[in-house]
Amino acid sequence: MEERSSDIIEIKDSSVNVRELMEEIESRLARRPVSKEELERLSRWKFSPQSPEGYREFDAAETAHLFEKGISPPKFTNPKFKYIRGPIRWLFIKLIELYAFLDKKLSENRTRAFYSVLNELILLRGDHEKLKRKFEKFYNEFVELNYTLKKEISPEFVWSNEFLYEEETLEESETLILSRLNPGDSVLAINPEWGKFLKQLLKAQIEFKAVTWNKSQYSYIKENITNSVSLLSFEEVLPESPLPSKIISNTNLCLLPNWVLEKLFKSLASKTSSGTEFIFRYSNYSNRMVSPFQPILLTQISESAFREFLQKLGFKNIVDTKAGDGFSVFSFRK
Repeated sequence: MEERSSDIIEIKDSSVNVRELMEEIESRLARRPVSKEELERLSRWKFSPQSPEGYREFDAAETAHLFEKGISPPKFTNPKFKYIRGPIRWLFIKLIELYAFLDKKLSENRTRAFYSVLNELILLRGDHEKLKRKFEKFYNEFVELNYTLKKEISPEFVWSNEFLYEEETLEESETLILSRLNPGDSVLAINPEWGKFLKQLLKAQIEFKAVTWNKSQYSYIKENITNSVSLLSFEEVLPESPLPSKIISNTNLCLLPNWVLEKLFKSLASKTSSGTEFIFRYSNYSNRMVSPFQPILLTQISESAFREFLQKLGFKNIVDTKAGDGFSVFSFRK
């Protein structure tokens, strides 16, 4: 096992079963309390290969070293060689060294060809990295253009109205979000739909500000629940800084279009200060099984890609909690 940095641990021994190692780590974590910092560090571990026969990351310097190393005489640590002693062992070692020398001299053309191929691989790898960076830049520009062209969601019926006529009871994942808030917290509730969750914040005497992008929902919340709500456009997405120390959203993120989510999280990364805590929830599947009419899910979220996306934006301490109602609650910090 070789530790390449404080964040990445790479296993190069093909005899190590990475799957069994991960299962052992998970079983030990389940037996003792783990801090958010430890979970964040473990989530960045990289094991290579994924299986004893798997592919591991290409290292040009190591590959060249192994190619030049050639044949080495045995160290006679294997019990099978215990009978080879004295002059016979010395002669055996010299024969192997002579063969290694002759093989190196006879394969000079092969060595030159190898280094030519290795050099080409290094150049191709560099071009590949440049293409990745250009693609990422192009994708970011595409997201901004997509957002510019779609400044509103139309038709409006794609927005969820499932909580408008429902009883004022919270689901397990919403209760989990509420349990992480205290009366003294400064809270910003993003896209609270028709305000059912805001009523629970009022009951818990938690001061908050709410932001919505839907005129109908804004009017409903303003008239029936609270005045602490703002109607913003997708050009703004979030209020001006400074923002509260806790930012939450009880809405299923999958009910929002992908371009809205891209704009939202990039705005959170740029407008919030260090130490800000975020709590969001999502489910890729409808959880309203009591009705034959299910709400539209506009976006599907990949958990691993979502985590990587948040890390690239500079967020840390990313913790995913699975709730019994089918939702995943993601909490993280700036």
